[in-house]
Amino acid sequence: MAASTDVIVVGGGINGASIAFNLAKEGLKVALIEKDFIAAGPTGRSSAIVRQHYSNEVTARMALRSLRIFQNFDDAVGGDPDYHQAGFLLAARPEDVEQLKANVALQQAVGINTRVVSPQEVKELEPHVSIEGIAAAAYEPESGYADPAAATTAYAQRAKKLGTSLHLGTRVGSIRVEEGRVTGVETDKGAFQAGAVVVAAGPWTPLITETIGIQLPIRASRHQVATYKRPDEFDRLMVYAGFADEVYIRPETGQLMLVGSIEPEEAEDEIANPDSFNERVDFDIVADFSERVAHRYPVMERGTSAGGWASLYDITPDWHPIMGALPGVEGLYCAAGTSGHGFKLGPAVGEMMADLIVNGEKDEADISMFRFERFVKGGGVESRYEYSIVG
Repeated sequence: MAASTDVIVVGGGINGASIAFNLAKEGLKVALIEKDFIAAGPTGRSSAIVRQHYSNEVTARMALRSLRIFQNFDDAVGGDPDYHQAGFLLAARPEDVEQLKANVALQQAVGINTRVVSPQEVKELEPHVSIEGIAAAAYEPESGYADPAAATTAYAQRAKKLGTSLHLGTRVGSIRVEEGRVTGVETDKGAFQAGAVVVAAGPWTPLITETIGIQLPIRASRHQVATYKRPDEFDRLMVYAGFADEVYIRPETGQLMLVGSIEPEEAEDEIANPDSFNERVDFDIVADFSERVAHRYPVMERGTSAGGWASLYDITPDWHPIMGALPGVEGLYCAAGTSGHGFKLGPAVGEMMADLIVNGEKDEADISMFRFERFVKGGGVESRYEYSIVG
């Protein structure tokens, strides 16, 4: 049997690695258990956009905190997440403008560097864009994107330097509970003992918790990303998302761009087994996205397809994470169901979960908004947009 630790963190994605690092910073003895390798799951396939546009104050502050960590990563964590401050535009249709303005005002109130810009300003910021159908946009000059594998690996390696033991290639089969308290986990490499367990395994999380009868409302859905080669003259690109286009776009090295959907209907592509799904992008998606991109960026009519991939979102009914202690089992915690927001919020999630585990639960703390019990009571976190993935 493995040596006992204070806390076991299950899952080597951005949330698990960030939680392990922040717990280790507090002096706790931590074991991070991952069934494959660091960032092997949805984190490593993330588009890794770092933006702060959210429609509620808590997630906006989480996004701002995470941005500050990405911007100062070497000092805050150690290592290089390859953060690119490309800027971010969220383009709104006429019917979205008033809500966009209200959300930007909320974000400004918590300290986010953002403002509403006119279609003409959009064109000045992004010369290759067509402003057809755009009534206004939110502009964040400090936002951008990072390398998800580099950031997560840095978290894990820094956690290791602080004493965390990394157990890669180790699959958790079940949670161990005695007399209503968690005592560790069973894995394919044997049992691990701990006084607390955090399940941060993305779409695998409900499969793990159901081994002790806890049914989490988290489902896995397939999310596709298509890649395109930009023509030589398209040398500068911001991160872009648009309600009219129902896609997000971000630059990538090698003159590429990544394109994914913000359509709520994409969540209907539900996956029963997160270990087995089609990881290739569909031809129809490549063709569809290329038309949308060329409509918004006419220069891309001279672009070419460069393939793509599919990954998974772990989605809750309100598209917000489940974070906190799980009821009925003392010492058991969850940080999952991030619904496509996991990477951009990962640094803040790690800090919030570590504070909860070390200092205990406080009703007034931000993390209380994400308690599992909100679903039991028939509630949920409300988004002000019909496009839930935007937040």
